[in-house]
Amino acid sequence: MKRIVTLIVLSFSLLLLASCKGKESGDLKISVFLGGYGQVWINTLARKFEQENEGVTVKVEANPGLPYEIPNRLQNGSDDDIFFSHGIKWEKPALQGYLENLDDLYEMEVENGVKFKDRVSKDFLDTAKFNDSYYKVPWTNGAGGIIYNAKMFRENGWEVPKTYEELVELCDLIYASNIKVNPNDIKPNAPTIKPFVWSSEIYYWDYLVFDWWAQLAGIDKINQHKKLETAEVFNPAVNPESMQAFEAWANLVAKRPQQSMEDSVGKQYMAAQMDFINGYAAMIPNAQWLEMEMYSNLDPEKIEMALMPTPFLANAKKDSNGKPIRVNYAVGAGDSIIIPAFSQNKALAKKFLLFMARNDNLRLFTEKTNGVMLAMDYSGVEFDEENLTLFAKTVLDVNKNSKKFNFYTQSLLVLEGKVAVEWAPEGLQHYGDYFNYYNNSRYITDPDNYPEKNVFDTFNSTYQVVKNNWERWQSELR
Repeated sequence: MKRIVTLIVLSFSLLLLASCKGKESGDLKISVFLGGYGQVWINTLARKFEQENEGVTVKVEANPGLPYEIPNRLQNGSDDDIFFSHGIKWEKPALQGYLENLDDLYEMEVENGVKFKDRVSKDFLDTAKFNDSYYKVPWTNGAGGIIYNAKMFRENGWEVPKTYEELVELCDLIYASNIKVNPNDIKPNAPTIKPFVWSSEIYYWDYLVFDWWAQLAGIDKINQHKKLETAEVFNPAVNPESMQAFEAWANLVAKRPQQSMEDSVGKQYMAAQMDFINGYAAMIPNAQWLEMEMYSNLDPEKIEMALMPTPFLANAKKDSNGKPIRVNYAVGAGDSIIIPAFSQNKALAKKFLLFMARNDNLRLFTEKTNGVMLAMDYSGVEFDEENLTLFAKTVLDVNKNSKKFNFYTQSLLVLEGKVAVEWAPEGLQHYGDYFNYYNNSRYITDPDNYPEKNVFDTFNSTYQVVKNNWERWQSELR
């Protein structure tokens, strides 16, 4: 807490320094992280905003390195009026006075009497507020999990699995079918279609595993977990659901190494995505940006992708009618839109955000990003089916028909980098380790006599580290 108090004391002088760095132009500079969403959406919105606001010019910077540049720009000043990016650690800059307070924006009208705070999806409002004030706008409402080649599924008569057991059976069927990637390849070792391709370079399996975690625990327990009120939330003997979700993954993927494309652990994530769209695997863990990110490389003769609703585990929570509750992790819940405190065009920047939140522009954003949704209420948005790909339709379906959850927290333990909500030591994931443990000839030829890698021990060792350091971490935050 001493650190937070110090930040507040320093905020006025830092804000004064930052404000001296701003530009004096009346035009609008918007800087956007250039990633899987592309930049057609922001260019289209910018031109439309200019048309509706005579005399206004919107300059767009689409920059793949923006997340790494934002901290320096906030501290030293720049000509930016709005940032759109993932990975913005915005809470401390907000306290330091580097970010514009957006409480007034959230009370402004978007259209037809609807205030901005009511247009932002209720599932994301908690990710935008700190110290009882709004300092960011949530950017996207993402959906992830297993993405599959729908064309390949149709051609081979494969059904989209609804349960974990059906998913296991499907993987066994795909592997046993021994279908050549290239039917005309007559070489005896010609590559065959594998159930999965993936990369341990990136965290995309999380999207599937987190869904299973929430299926087992329920969203109320997830929301309680992320408060991190006690070290016991990481105790697998008391709260086993995250461990059980990972174990389901290990049984599906790690213990079936032949069913993943060769060298998945060592692949770069973009190479894995290229293998998927070129027909080497039927499925890949990924999220709502995949089609847009790979759009220029897609061959309709090889692939039509779709997002699979996460298959239900046997012990998934059920509703009052006895049906399993569909949940979906909000991929990108940490994606942010912020206005720097030094901006000389704050009113115009807020006007742009109100403009973007209109129903017509929610539809425009989603159509221009092949199914990505802004973190807004889409209940008043109607789409022209002809403007949506199958992938976009399935992303929208998962988002609209799932109970969404996220792992955003204002716990000081997380903000100060002591732990993470998802995996207690931040960035420590076990996918590659477990896959490599089983990916050898000894296990593959004689699995019954191969020693199990104990999932409980893995999660319990993490818990013991957290438990043993908990009091010290708490004292450092006082």
